[in-house]
Amino acid sequence: MSEEIKGLGYIFERMVREDPEKLALKKGDVLYTYKTLKSEVVKVKNYLLSLGLKKGDKFAVFGENRPEWAISYLAIVRAGLVCVPLDRLLSEAEILHILRQSEACGVLASENCVDKIDEVKDELANLEHIIPMNTVSSLKPEQEFPDIQVDMDELAVLIFTSGTTGTSKAVMLSHNNIIQNLIAIDQTIKVTKDDTLVSIIPMHHTFEATGGFLYPLFQGSAIYYPLSLKPKDIVDTMKEANVSCLIAVPLLFEKFLAGVHRKVSSASVPTKILFNAISGIGSMFKFLRKPLFARIRREMGLGNLRIACAGGAALTEKVACGLELFAIPLIQGYGLTETAPVVTVNPLEKPRNRSVGLPVTGVEVTIHDPDANGIGEIRVRGPNVMLGYYKNEEATANVLKDGWFYTGDLGYFDEDGYLYITGRKKSVIVTQSGKNIFPEELEEKLIKSQWIKEVLVVPRIDQKTKKEQICALVFPDYELLEEYSISSDSTLTKEDIDNIIHAEIKKVNEDLLAYKRITQFEIREEEFPKTTTLKIKRHMFLDRGMKV
Repeated sequence: MSEEIKGLGYIFERMVREDPEKLALKKGDVLYTYKTLKSEVVKVKNYLLSLGLKKGDKFAVFGENRPEWAISYLAIVRAGLVCVPLDRLLSEAEILHILRQSEACGVLASENCVDKIDEVKDELANLEHIIPMNTVSSLKPEQEFPDIQVDMDELAVLIFTSGTTGTSKAVMLSHNNIIQNLIAIDQTIKVTKDDTLVSIIPMHHTFEATGGFLYPLFQGSAIYYPLSLKPKDIVDTMKEANVSCLIAVPLLFEKFLAGVHRKVSSASVPTKILFNAISGIGSMFKFLRKPLFARIRREMGLGNLRIACAGGAALTEKVACGLELFAIPLIQGYGLTETAPVVTVNPLEKPRNRSVGLPVTGVEVTIHDPDANGIGEIRVRGPNVMLGYYKNEEATANVLKDGWFYTGDLGYFDEDGYLYITGRKKSVIVTQSGKNIFPEELEEKLIKSQWIKEVLVVPRIDQKTKKEQICALVFPDYELLEEYSISSDSTLTKEDIDNIIHAEIKKVNEDLLAYKRITQFEIREEEFPKTTTLKIKRHMFLDRGMKV
């Protein structure tokens, strides 16, 4: 299949030939068939080349999820240029840094983002072209250009990671890196031209770009974009699309479950009893889950859903089990920007909730230097592994060794080849006796508590003993606590909340080995700062002297 594709900018061509009038992209009243998608991509490509741009020049795309974002990306790579996707939530300083480091000569920006570019353009010698996305349909190229021949191993996309480590690097992905990943995904997750998707994760993120944008077009599916990320707009779009495949971050699924339980908690007593009875039946008899919870799925716009894919952050076992109860067919996987991004996927027919699944076709995964429990650094080899970090040979050499990409993630395989993630190599806490503690393992246990909404486990130095302690930073579920306060006709004080969280931590500690036990905790009044895929920025809380 890859032989038919001349580059990333051509991934939708098969559907143009087979069913040109089929819907490709839609947002509100704006829609593109596969035929008009190609027409727009070719027109924008010709316009970019008419500006005098040369093969290999960098060009950014900057905006919210919309059809014009997709057209801009495809036109850039079809022109033989290198696409630099920007996070629309970046600060001016971050935008300046990325555009300067990438040496981007232009940007296709939505009208909501043009002002940010205008603020920094005078400090960028290379930035000559600012094209508003809302003008894409009216662009008039001075001439038509023949197709640009690209080497499949040439740089196609330059992605600046933000991540949770605090260090931003520019990942270089080739046409072949991404196309081979699309082919590998196709061997595991069968999406067809009859499927519809709703795009929610920001498109600059590699997980969404590959899984929620390029792969659906590769298969001839239709992609719908909500008018906004307000819950009502998302649900309305899901209903309009009759969505059959949904890719989202775990927090969205968590909010779906929380919304259902909030509705039930405020319902009449008979409704609560009925819901609990149905839940009990569904827990015992899996085959009854779909008909029992059909109404709930329809109300959320998920009545036609056949695949839900969670990614971009870790999915807790509590959320996975909750979705299973409502008969939402969930798969989760594992990937990194550096691997274009998919490495493993949990098979839909045999999922294991605690695992991130099996390696996709053509990708090798091994555990480097495993300990007595089989836990070691996950390393990956395959055609999806990046070319390296842009203008950063030292960082590249640290992670690319003898054809293997060292991920920095720790994990192990079970006897059936399923991969399990235990944490990040950098976040492991080493005790004074030399034992390793994986914060993520403790966080997974704590987050099962109904009273804990978010949690981080970090090392802290006790100011009296000067010894390192295991500290849990907890953001309670204040909404649930308030509901409990109202239902019990009492006002919860700060001391009451401390006692509730302390009891939950004590409960978790009872099942832990002594050296793993949490010895301190702190209550947060605000949610943790997060990346655009809603991962907590762990690096901000690893400074031993930091006061939270």
